[in-house]
Amino acid sequence: MANIRSMTGFGTGASAQAGKLVRVDVRSVNGRFMELQLRLPRQLSSHEFALREVVQGKVGRGSVTVQATLEDTGAAVASGVDWARLAEELRAIQKAAGISGELSLSDLVRWSASRKGDEPAETVDPALKDALLEAAAQALVEHDAFRQREGASLEQDMLARLARIELAAGKIPPLARANLEKVRENLESRIREYLEGKEVDGARVAQEIGHMSERLDVQEEMTRLATHIEAFRKTLSDGGPVGKRIGFLLQEMLRETNTTGSKCQDSTITSLVISMKEELEAIREQAANLE
Repeated sequence: MANIRSMTGFGTGASAQAGKLVRVDVRSVNGRFMELQLRLPRQLSSHEFALREVVQGKVGRGSVTVQATLEDTGAAVASGVDWARLAEELRAIQKAAGISGELSLSDLVRWSASRKGDEPAETVDPALKDALLEAAAQALVEHDAFRQREGASLEQDMLARLARIELAAGKIPPLARANLEKVRENLESRIREYLEGKEVDGARVAQEIGHMSERLDVQEEMTRLATHIEAFRKTLSDGGPVGKRIGFLLQEMLRETNTTGSKCQDSTITSLVISMKEELEAIREQAANLE
């Protein structure tokens, strides 16, 4: 099975660094171009450019949303206060000031609040960048595996439909030849009736019948259709980003199918052409999801 990818996918990853847990979710759906939307908490916003580079290196096309969350991994870190260190400071002050009695939780809270104005402004933590990119890398691996599974499923469906198109197309040439012979006989009969008793220019009649045969002959269309089908299969076999090329091939296949239907005014051929167009439309819808 070729290595083609759907534009629809999902992946998640997580990484812990310096008492923080970063989670990253990657979601994507089909789109004509690469549209990337990042949703980051304030503490990770400074690493947006690095994250964008990582994602764009793995996803070529589609509408992609990356959402990151940041969690604390411990109660002491979660509160933003090192309670053990604070208690030691308070005991030192208590001893220096000669304050007797036990320290209470309210003492710790009040002391913590009084010190907040002295704390330095929040700085960029390089450990958070590492955690963010590691979590994103995990999410993208899972996201890529999801897209490959979806791509394999789409490929199987398209190949099955392509085989049905090929089967229907194979029935058309003999039917078209039989129809052409029937039309030719009818035309010759009508000409003889019209010119009954008059001198007939056999060369001119043969020429007109030849022109009519060219207009009704669909062999060229069927040959080009077979060529497009072969190119379609090769494109899938080659793998990689195939969506745009497949879209072009489908347009050409539909063109040849429509021309065949307009040339052959035969109910059986018309029925075959309709079934081929239905399969081509289904393939087009599937191909719209391929990268």
